[in-house]
Amino acid sequence: QVDVLVTTAGGIEEDLIKCLAPTYIGDFSLRGRDLRENGINRIGNLLVPNDNYCKFEDWLMPI
Repeated sequence: QVDVLVTTAGGIEEDLIKCLAPTYIGDFSLRGRDLRENGINRIGNLLVPNDNYCKFEDWLMPI
């Protein structure tokens, strides 16, 4: 059981998101606009579907 989650570093939520659902290898040169129109977010060269963020929120909110 987790009672408190505290972080001083940005991006920890992205590490947790990568653990909860598939993340795909992409490319740094992919256009953000094109990805966004297809429901994909880019973290560097990693591609993360929008649904992964929803899964993260579903996991985090009960905490």
